[in-house]
Amino acid sequence: MAKTYEYKAKDRTGQLHTGSILADSETAVVLHCREKGYFVLQIKEQGRPGGTLGAIADSLQTVKTKDLAMVCRQFATMVDAGLSLVACLSVLIEQTANKRIKTALQSVYKKVKEGETFSRALAEHPRVFPTIMVNMVEAGEVGGVLDDVLNRLATHFEKEHKLNEKVKSAMTYPAVVITMAVLCVIFILAFVMPTFLSLFAGMKVELPLPTRMLLSMSGFFKNYWWLILLELICLLVILKVAYNKESSRRKIDRVILTLPIAGPLLRKIAIARFSRTLSTLVRGGVPIITALDVVKKTIGNLSMTDALTKAQMSVQEGVGLASTLGSSKIFTPMVIHMVAIGEESGALDKMLEKVADFYESEVDDTVSRLSSIMEPLIVGILGVVIGFIVISVVIPLFDVITNVAP
Repeated sequence: MAKTYEYKAKDRTGQLHTGSILADSETAVVLHCREKGYFVLQIKEQGRPGGTLGAIADSLQTVKTKDLAMVCRQFATMVDAGLSLVACLSVLIEQTANKRIKTALQSVYKKVKEGETFSRALAEHPRVFPTIMVNMVEAGEVGGVLDDVLNRLATHFEKEHKLNEKVKSAMTYPAVVITMAVLCVIFILAFVMPTFLSLFAGMKVELPLPTRMLLSMSGFFKNYWWLILLELICLLVILKVAYNKESSRRKIDRVILTLPIAGPLLRKIAIARFSRTLSTLVRGGVPIITALDVVKKTIGNLSMTDALTKAQMSVQEGVGLASTLGSSKIFTPMVIHMVAIGEESGALDKMLEKVADFYESEVDDTVSRLSSIMEPLIVGILGVVIGFIVISVVIPLFDVITNVAP
């Protein structure tokens, strides 16, 4: 059984080289190094401190679109330079920092060396290499334009990464502020208000309504915090189970698209992702039926997935893609018109790329506007909450001072 070995070696100039390789034995590692003109200094089976914990940490490491873009870009450069697939994979294994990608590439290296096609070797790792990458590489192998396809994939993953980062950066600030505000309110209700509760209990003044409301909330939270936490956990579990169930997820996705603010934004993100992915696949030579099947797996919304399934069936029957998308009432008129023009002119990939550029710009503008609106809104809500707490505490104290004063 093949194992992963780490090695240290020197070349003829005395420069030190380190790397890792999937091989059947240490002898195979030595032969590999000799092929490169290296003199082996040390070979050991790969392992991480912590044993099993290290392996678990590697398996939990995520594969980001940025990592895939870097792999595709480097691979395209080496293929264009005339290196063989085996040599390219060997270099990538040494240079890739992501452990999950490195492990997957080691398996791909072994399969390719045994005579398996590159695309089929990639397909054996669906959690690392997405379907779009497998189909594009297959089209590149058939057409003999693997370097061009890999460059297009790199551009696709780079733009996908930028789109994801725009959304994440816009949501980070509100999420952090809201989380800190909730924690502060919980701290006040759980630890500060009980002190005032004992203070007000000995006073012979009638507490105003805001103070009574705040003390009631504080007492409930102090005595039944476990119940609140349990209800939140149950709610999260119910939502997760519902979202994993296809019938309920379809309803949730349909409702999400109709939400006042989030709905239009999520629709634009989905359309941008649909347009970019389909454009990349069509330009890479993937048949439209296969391309639609790949897009369905990357779109992320079942309502749009259902629309694309109907479009796929209609295209198989000879109906145009634009007319089918128009009947779904999910895609905007602009998308439908641009797809129709692309089909008529034979430049569907270019039209879809323009649609993707437009909606990615729209997402950027929408996210910026939402951020500028949400910041003062969150500050205003925090001001109201803190003001209510301050007033609820200060009014009884003023009443006490007034009653004590001569």
